[in-house]
Amino acid sequence: MRALTITDFDAYFEALHGHLPYPWQQRLAARAVGGDWPGAIDLPTGSGKTACLDVAIFAMACQASLPVEQRTAPRRVFFCVNRRVIVDEAHTRARHIAQAIWKAEQDNSNCNPVLRAVAGALRKMAGTSTKDNVPPLDVLELRGGIYRDNRWARSIVQPTIVCTTLDQLGSRLLFRGYGVSTNAAPIQAALIAYDSLILLDEAHISEPFRQTLDHVHRYLHPQKWGEQPIGVRSVTVVPMTATPNDEMVKRGVIQLQDDDRDPKLPLLARLTASKPADLRGTNDVAKEAIQIAASLDRDKPAAVGIIVDRIATATDIYDHLRALQAELSDKRRKIPTDANIELVIGSMRPIDRDTQADRLRPLVGPDRPAVTEQASFIVATQCLEVGADYDFDVLITECASLDALRQRFGRLNRAGRAIAAQAVILANRKDVKPDDKLDDTQPLDPIYGNALARTWNWLNEHATAGVIDFGIDAFNHLLNKHHARGRPPQALLAPSASLNAPVMMPAYVDFWCQTAPRPVPDPDVALFIHGTRRSEPDVQVCWRADLIEDDRMTRDQWCDVVALLPPTSAECMSVPISRVRRWLVDQMNEVTDHGDTLGVSETEDDDNRKQGSRTPSLRHPGVLWRGIKDSTLIASPDDLRPGDTLVLPASADTSRVLGHLPDATAINDVAETAFTRARDLAALRLHPSLRSHLPAGEVWSHLFAAASRPDEPPTRREWSTMLRAAADAIPHNDDGSLAQSLRHLADNGIEIEPYPDQRGVVLTGRKRLGSSTDWFVPSMDDGADESSRIQRDVPIFLADHTRHVCGMVCQSLAALPLGAFTGSYKFAAELHDLGKADERFQAMLGRTDRTDAWLLVGVTSALLAKSAALPTTRTQRDHASDRSGLPADFRHEMLSVQLAELSQQLPSDHADRDLILHLIAAHHGHARPFAPVVLDDELPAVEVNGNPLTHEQRARLIPAHRLDSGIAERFWLLTRRFGWWGLAYLEAALRLADQQASAAEDAGKYEHEHADQPAEATT
Repeated sequence: MRALTITDFDAYFEALHGHLPYPWQQRLAARAVGGDWPGAIDLPTGSGKTACLDVAIFAMACQASLPVEQRTAPRRVFFCVNRRVIVDEAHTRARHIAQAIWKAEQDNSNCNPVLRAVAGALRKMAGTSTKDNVPPLDVLELRGGIYRDNRWARSIVQPTIVCTTLDQLGSRLLFRGYGVSTNAAPIQAALIAYDSLILLDEAHISEPFRQTLDHVHRYLHPQKWGEQPIGVRSVTVVPMTATPNDEMVKRGVIQLQDDDRDPKLPLLARLTASKPADLRGTNDVAKEAIQIAASLDRDKPAAVGIIVDRIATATDIYDHLRALQAELSDKRRKIPTDANIELVIGSMRPIDRDTQADRLRPLVGPDRPAVTEQASFIVATQCLEVGADYDFDVLITECASLDALRQRFGRLNRAGRAIAAQAVILANRKDVKPDDKLDDTQPLDPIYGNALARTWNWLNEHATAGVIDFGIDAFNHLLNKHHARGRPPQALLAPSASLNAPVMMPAYVDFWCQTAPRPVPDPDVALFIHGTRRSEPDVQVCWRADLIEDDRMTRDQWCDVVALLPPTSAECMSVPISRVRRWLVDQMNEVTDHGDTLGVSETEDDDNRKQGSRTPSLRHPGVLWRGIKDSTLIASPDDLRPGDTLVLPASADTSRVLGHLPDATAINDVAETAFTRARDLAALRLHPSLRSHLPAGEVWSHLFAAASRPDEPPTRREWSTMLRAAADAIPHNDDGSLAQSLRHLADNGIEIEPYPDQRGVVLTGRKRLGSSTDWFVPSMDDGADESSRIQRDVPIFLADHTRHVCGMVCQSLAALPLGAFTGSYKFAAELHDLGKADERFQAMLGRTDRTDAWLLVGVTSALLAKSAALPTTRTQRDHASDRSGLPADFRHEMLSVQLAELSQQLPSDHADRDLILHLIAAHHGHARPFAPVVLDDELPAVEVNGNPLTHEQRARLIPAHRLDSGIAERFWLLTRRFGWWGLAYLEAALRLADQQASAAEDAGKYEHEHADQPAEATT
């Protein structure tokens, strides 16, 4: 593999996008390759800021030829923005980059040599090869956590781009990831804190979080705190903002220069395009917007964007436009029947938003024609201000703060086409007053404060005949004419630009780094993400049609019903937590309207919960999904925690209240489709409650009838025959996804799990579909209690698993500057699972009683590490645990620590003995700082690797959960030695190696390793 240099950047960029990079992109690449990212990036909307992703990946590839210790290019890139809608433009570009690199690697006959070299360099960074089931570059969205769905954090060495929001990134960095299990929290915090680049888009609306990142960066330099550096480069933060501060300027700012305005470059047309906006006051923004949209020339189709400040306003406009389109009378119909009308708000399911984006791409997206051929009306909230690559001919916008307006105008004639763009800015007269009448202690607007009124006054002051040009050059000229350095007054900007985060005291981080269990009190991380302004996080909501109540199924069974097909992020809608709480108790009428901006509280909900006041009774049931072990029925709105996943019975009437489903009359249960997208596994639920959701016909009636016979279940061969028949019966004009899933289930084996009421089954595939057109990044379990959903035909033996983990951790260490810890990881990997030798644990893995397991004591080669059939529901899990006699909350890693302390494999004078023992204790996320309390009087004898531990010896040992066991003491000792995030990073190297070894075992990577051994050696 040849070494890449900065001279290859132009060829790399052209191979990806078909044109040479802009000069500013070349300047940024030169800095990044040298390990010197700028203090900020100050570029106007439409100038190609997302090319920072191209630069980050190229810099990584260039540095792959350097020794590990000399590399400074981060291998994880986070593109982060303060909006509920993930940055579509950035994610689309990132996937394009990753796909092109992957295809160049796969195509030996007609590949681009530069992209092929980049693929090889990224492989070297990750220590992988083309034989591994991973791409050279991962691209993932983090748009609302699903419990234990940690695909982005599956590797400590994999080059990755993650597109995400402030809440999702910030909460994870501070060990309190919304929707993240406490066990996985340290891994995710560490992977953000080290070896990563954060591109903070529109940083001026995220000032509190930017300040928090500064605090974290200071804490990641251990020499200032008397700690030992771990040798890994800490996070690099690059704000993308039009208002860089003095500190950013000192580090250098990437801005447009004269060479970027070359007439040969398309950028000049974007900069000089005129965008005249008419200023209009009104008493009803929605009514005025509808009238303007309806009055447009029907003979000249236009792409119209309507952006307002409230969800209710957007919904009202959307409904009225659809009503005008549906008029039977031609004279009353003001909107063409073939016009596309879409509502775009933050609270939508990703699966619906992706489908919507596919519809909009040829109308207003990157694939749109230069001249609009079909009318479209896109009604949206603030969620379109940042990151949406939409290009409108006409913009109707409600007034907002000046920075928000400039973002909205970035969607008007975005490409600088040769058209006469039109725009109107509407201001509700009740929301504006003269500047001298404004009182900042009582702001007029809950979202923009008095910045909205001041912006309106400023615009009118500088307008010509009620019109102001929002073209990039024209508006910059206006700012330069009236304000120093061309910066608008702070009073015109969104309130978040003037907020400050609390000072991050070391005591706060001491609390956060404790994840098992979380301490009380527990500082609220939202303050450090959004500042002191009232803020609230989201929860995830999805719908399931098989959550019913009748004479056969009760609510008590709902948790097990959901466990049969766990929720995935694609089917879940992100909704502000207070909105869901109010809906649960039928108090939605308390708030008439709200915005769509992260970090702004919709209500005074928490303040109204006065001490001693009674919480209203719950009116809507649902399941709080927190994994097999911890899921529960919601009993009170106070049960909801940030990032929780709430599974509701399918009902169309909730979509208009909680968010937007594009077709509320259709099925709002999309579990199978979402599950397949998330896990690349086929699935099919057969239950009477779902009968109307699947095709009609005799074949399907046979399937449902077969699923309801628990006493006479079909054989697997009979299931295969029926599934093929069902696939053949699907009409050819169907999109093919259901037929494909059915055939895959029929041909590749199925797992069959019955519903708790015995009236149906859930069928899931045993093998990956392989349906992705590029690659699939599998979901990974954090190792606590979840099934990977890939069932093995044979169990995994402890000796084999230990060898696999040792191999994985050595592979990771070869790609990381952690050479000083190699010996410690070797010991920890070899000893981490010794505690699984407890006969009760062996019985649980085998889903049998202890009679057979007892025979394994002392026979190391026969000990199991992984079961061939993991429990799928809580009922199955409890049954397996009860049958084995394993005490509640038993943790095999705590027994592993005790065995390691007594083992001759671990020298008593080893320099890193404390680190080794902690890595073992923490490899499933516990021991931070305490071990779970386990009441265990039986303590059977254990023998593994020739090291016996009798009952009497175990009885004399101090239980791991006791304060004097050494578990907590080691945690704090090592935290002070390596730092809060440093210790978590060291843990992550072993934990992720363990998880990757398990994933490889699930995928059958090692299934032939015993093929040449005698049969008795593998039994």
